[in-house]
Amino acid sequence: MSVSNIAALLNQRFGFTFDQEQVLETGRTADSTLYTASNESGQAVEVELFAATPGPDAADVVGALNTALAEASHPGVFQPRGAGLTDGGHLFVLREAPTGTPLRQLLGEKQAVGSAFTKTEARDLLQPVAEAIDAYNREGHADFVARSITPDHLLVQPAWSSTPVKMALVGPGPSLSDATESAERNRADFRDLVAELTGTPVDAELAGESGSCAGYLLALAGGAASAVEDQGPLTSVAPRPQDGYRKPPEPYAYGPTGEYKRPAVVKSKMNPWPWIIAVLVLLLIALGAFWWWWDNSRGAQWEGADAEIAEAYPQLVSGSSGQKGWEDLQCESATPEQGQEGKIRCANQDLGVSVSKYVSEDARDEVVPGRDEAVILGSGECMIDSYEVPDAYPPAFVMVPENKEQFMVVINGHEAEEKRLALPMCE
Repeated sequence: MSVSNIAALLNQRFGFTFDQEQVLETGRTADSTLYTASNESGQAVEVELFAATPGPDAADVVGALNTALAEASHPGVFQPRGAGLTDGGHLFVLREAPTGTPLRQLLGEKQAVGSAFTKTEARDLLQPVAEAIDAYNREGHADFVARSITPDHLLVQPAWSSTPVKMALVGPGPSLSDATESAERNRADFRDLVAELTGTPVDAELAGESGSCAGYLLALAGGAASAVEDQGPLTSVAPRPQDGYRKPPEPYAYGPTGEYKRPAVVKSKMNPWPWIIAVLVLLLIALGAFWWWWDNSRGAQWEGADAEIAEAYPQLVSGSSGQKGWEDLQCESATPEQGQEGKIRCANQDLGVSVSKYVSEDARDEVVPGRDEAVILGSGECMIDSYEVPDAYPPAFVMVPENKEQFMVVINGHEAEEKRLALPMCE
């Protein structure tokens, strides 16, 4: 099938706007051909076209596949979004376009110097993968990840990603196998994968005790397999081909011979934030008057918006003015800037943290760049957008919590980059 036919299929059936030049044949498997489509609108998808045809019951097969795909979603995989048949009767799968560095490459670099991943490193890398395999096994869709449990199809994500490794080629294969058999096979393949990364044999005793990929991984790294609880059913996600999925990979995820390529890292220039730099200058001046503030307002109760800040972040801000908060930083009320209702500054000679409450979420968002420039920290209900302030010395970072729309935290100091990861903003 030509790239022009793939472009037509995506545009006519899913409402995309891909030109023929924006679709590339990017790789092959033993049973399929892979295509990647990407455009300037930020839409990027992968199409896997299988050589085999489902047979006379094709419509029922595709209907069942789409039902299963709508039930399956996990952050540890590049999400499949739907399945269909070409005009020629061939099965295809539409999924999120994969990007990243193959785990095989990192493993090869380790092996080249006679080294291996530690069990702790393996746990940190593979935890989302293990959880994804367990989730698909539990829901009776073990076959969807069976092909992906290999260093060739596990892609290491950039440092800013909350998911260190994601699984490519997730979705139906050329044939569907027995779910129970596939689930056990998946667990065995995962244990073999861990053994390959760590250079140590599979621990048969732990394998028998754990019963799950996540449990085995945790127990191998020194934890208790019983600590891994059943996470419940997968979140239902209906196929939504217009989501945009991910920004276009540059270069595309696959090379011309089917191997993965690491996308080029493009660092966008960010305009300086004069307002933040000005605030930091004022804060440095305020540090010179720290002891005066300490002597004159020690122990005073927070009032107004400052009281709301203290209530929102009790682990970060002290209970009263003039007392010590997180990291034994002395906390004082500070003068609010434009758009702010209140501000508390906690600092010593080496580190400073400012917590501000804005009049509205819009007022806060006006002074920070778009989310595409953020490093996303946290997970679940507590996600934080982190931005580095350009040209700031000492280094400074702006922390924007998604779950508290009117608040913003600025941390500055020589250890600010490391300390920001420990800020108690999710407690």
